[in-house]
Amino acid sequence: MKGIFKNITLNTFASSAGRIIGGLAGLIIVGLIARSLGARGFGEYATIVAYLSTFQILADLGLYSLLTREISQNPEKEKDIVGSFLTLRLFVAAFFLFIASMLVFVFPYSIEVKMGVVFAVSGFLFLSLSQIFLGVFQKYLQVYKAAISEVAGRMVQLGIVWLFFSTNGTLFSYVGALVAGSFTIFALNLFFARRLVAFRLGISLNQWSGILKKTYPIAVSLVFTLLYFKADTIILSILKSPEDVGLYNASYKVLETLIFFPAAFAGLMLPIISRYAKENREKLSELLSALSDIMTIFAIPIVVGGVLLSATFVHIIGGTEFLAATPVMMVLFLAVGIIFYGTIWGNSVIALDLQKKAMKIYFAGFIFNFVANLFFIPAYSYMGAAWTTVATELIVTAWLFWVVRREVRFSISVSAILKAALGAALMGIFILYFAGSIFKPVSVSMFLILVFGGGLIYSAFGLSIIKSLAKKHVLF
Repeated sequence: MKGIFKNITLNTFASSAGRIIGGLAGLIIVGLIARSLGARGFGEYATIVAYLSTFQILADLGLYSLLTREISQNPEKEKDIVGSFLTLRLFVAAFFLFIASMLVFVFPYSIEVKMGVVFAVSGFLFLSLSQIFLGVFQKYLQVYKAAISEVAGRMVQLGIVWLFFSTNGTLFSYVGALVAGSFTIFALNLFFARRLVAFRLGISLNQWSGILKKTYPIAVSLVFTLLYFKADTIILSILKSPEDVGLYNASYKVLETLIFFPAAFAGLMLPIISRYAKENREKLSELLSALSDIMTIFAIPIVVGGVLLSATFVHIIGGTEFLAATPVMMVLFLAVGIIFYGTIWGNSVIALDLQKKAMKIYFAGFIFNFVANLFFIPAYSYMGAAWTTVATELIVTAWLFWVVRREVRFSISVSAILKAALGAALMGIFILYFAGSIFKPVSVSMFLILVFGGGLIYSAFGLSIIKSLAKKHVLF
């Protein structure tokens, strides 16, 4: 167990380091595009991405999560399983993205957005295919390879974006950079995955039928989960101006970057959770309690620090023109904290084979999110969308906790929460003292001082929680 956890820890740190680099590159890309195109042009770019992401989500089918489980439980059949999953993803993704490129002409978008969607379709096909390989990397505890691919893809995209930024690039220039980066990620992921499993594309209708029967609850759940991540942007793009879309998405990009970390960690833990769910419920109870405490260690300080430094985040990304998005980012950081817990409990639902119950949860979350956005966006624009995101995540996460806890009696340590809250409070006082107003950005140098200084103050409390976990011999 110690060896497994050591491997998981190394993979988490490696993939997190890759994600940090890729995330920073992504934020620089967003900043360059936002500064180049302005709020309106960036809003059009964000609309293209959100629109195609919606159809990419429809093609997901939850395949990579199921793939991890299937090849972990049936290692002797992994070549055929991986080949079937990849071929199925290719057909489904191509179908949905083709529909997307046709259907966009029905929407009340500008001709630039419509043509940008058609141009970007190939990039989203590459991204969709790339995701399936995560199942292979998770099974072999080599998720760092996906991080390498992402960093390389981001660097390719960043290089092209920088070139166009220096030469007054257009919307289509930046869409082209997205396609090039996506292809790089796909090519490298394919190369790495083939070195682990010598799979080949293959059509097997019987096997596909079996896959779809197993995956449809996961697929429906993921579709509803990810759709409510994109519904706000789509509704904003239809009911409000491109400027509103641009301001909202400048903040949302930070959220999308941060939630990778709990998702990556939960994904690496999925094979272990799945094994304990099948073999040892007592150990599973200990494991889920420990994982929930680990989420506490990171969620609380990120929320506190993120809220207090939101103005600086926004200013770094888009400049003065985007400072109106500061309140949006403050609200979205609340959602980040909730999502940390939701990722662990969401993966636990898959491991416990409770997909059908989860499907109801995510469907309810989607309906609530969609209706609430339709109600609040016309009156409150991006602030309505932001608070709707928080409410949706709270409902879904609380419901997931209830479902999992009915099957496995685990708990969240009150001591861990109090220690994390105290550490975050002291960190917050430090940030407020030197930053002054939370609505005014600080310089980049001061921002770095506040981040590292606040992190050092909090680390004593975080390490105390980790030591408590280590004494229980749950993970260490």
